[in-house]
Amino acid sequence: MTLTVKIAVIALGGALGALARTGTGELMTWLLQRAWLGTFTANMLGCLGMGLARGAVEANDWGSPELRALIFAGFLGAFTTFSTFEADTVGLWQQGSKVLAALYMSVSVLGGVGAFCLGWWWMTRGA
Repeated sequence: MTLTVKIAVIALGGALGALARTGTGELMTWLLQRAWLGTFTANMLGCLGMGLARGAVEANDWGSPELRALIFAGFLGAFTTFSTFEADTVGLWQQGSKVLAALYMSVSVLGGVGAFCLGWWWMTRGA
């Protein structure tokens, strides 16, 4: 894959991932009136997706280099949002919701690792 193709594929995946993240955030805000739940949902789904995709690559040598770049660096890189997670945590803390901020931070980190491991296990258990 040439550098030009790699950049184009990652840009396409990134645009789609950013749109999906924004849609997830808007949906969660509309449904539950909590913007931080959109970030949490996107991060958990992204971690699960990363685990699934990585497990598929390891178990079955799945996907072309272009597809892998589109999914890993592009879509999932833009869909998950660590900086927004940090801002949401600080925002909750500043609003006086210190327990919720600590809980959000802890569950996000541990849940993300758990979601990744679940996706990876799911895809590799048959290998």
